[in-house]
Amino acid sequence: HMYTIIDLGQLSKFGVTYWLPLASAANIAQGGATLAVALKTKDQKIKSMAVPSALSACMGITEPAIFGVNLRFGKPFVMGCIGGAFGALFASVTGLGATGVTGIFGILLCLNNPVSYILMFVIAFGAAFVLTWLFGYKDTNVSEKTESIEAVGDKSTTEKSNADDSVLYSVSEGTAILL
Repeated sequence: HMYTIIDLGQLSKFGVTYWLPLASAANIAQGGATLAVALKTKDQKIKSMAVPSALSACMGITEPAIFGVNLRFGKPFVMGCIGGAFGALFASVTGLGATGVTGIFGILLCLNNPVSYILMFVIAFGAAFVLTWLFGYKDTNVSEKTESIEAVGDKSTTEKSNADDSVLYSVSEGTAILL
C-alpha cells in the first residue's frame, strides 16, 4: 500500500504507472521459484504447500510463496529476486506501463501493450524457475535424514554409556524443591 502514492502520481502525470509492471515481475518470479521447488521436491508436505503458493504468487499474493517456501530454503528466494530483476529490466527497457493491479490480472489493465506484459511474465517466471531448478533447491532425501538422525542418536547413547558418574556444578546456591 505504500506505493499507492507513487502509482497515483504516475497515473496523473503519465496516464500509466511504471511501478506495477516491476511489482508484477517480482510476484511472478517468486511464483516461478516456488513452482520449481514444488516440482523438484519429493516431500508431499512441501509440494502441497508450494503448488498453491506458486499459483497465488502469480495472482499477486506472494506471502505464502515467500514466507512458506522460498525464504524457508533461502536460495529459491534469491533466484526469484534474480528472475524478477530480469522481468523488471525488460519492463523498464520497453517502457511498460499499467493502470492497475499486479499479477496475471494486470494483463487486463495493460491492454495497450498486452504482448509486452506477457513477455515480461515469461521472462521473470522462466528465469526464476530455471535458476531455482538448477541452483536454488536441492531436495534432501528423507531416508538420508533418518539415517543421520539415527547416527546422532547412536553417538549420544555411546557417549552416555562410556561416561562415568558426572558431577554437576551450579553457579548459584539454593534448595531444589518439587513443583
